[in-house]
Amino acid sequence: MKKRKIIMEQTFLLSFLMLTITGLEGIYSHWNGDPISFSWYLPASLLLMSFLCSLPTLLLLSEKNMTKKEWGLRKACHCLITYALVMGAGYLFHWYVSLTYFLVTTVAYFIIYVLVWVFTLFLEKYDEKLINEALKNIRDED
Repeated sequence: MKKRKIIMEQTFLLSFLMLTITGLEGIYSHWNGDPISFSWYLPASLLLMSFLCSLPTLLLLSEKNMTKKEWGLRKACHCLITYALVMGAGYLFHWYVSLTYFLVTTVAYFIIYVLVWVFTLFLEKYDEKLINEALKNIRDED
């Protein structure tokens, strides 16, 4: 259950952040006098990629305790796998058509990657707090 919850949380966070970045790029283009145009399939491709990029998180969810070295290696693999997914999708769905757009997509990827992990850690801490409060209330009742 916990794995599904984390996958869904990350899917929603990724979707929100990807659509936000896309909107901000549209605003920036508009301010620079460039025409704003998005393909009809852009929102669907972003949602699909949000889900697919959430799946490699299963690499990080281990039942055993990991050493810092193993955690770092898995985290690096996770980052590279999701980067490959995003850039492959970017090529497939024409998110970038030049080196400039490739670089913008790369920067957006790393911004989103960091933000998703910050939000995920925040949500985990919040869940831990709720569980600890519930346990404290149960102990107080006894």
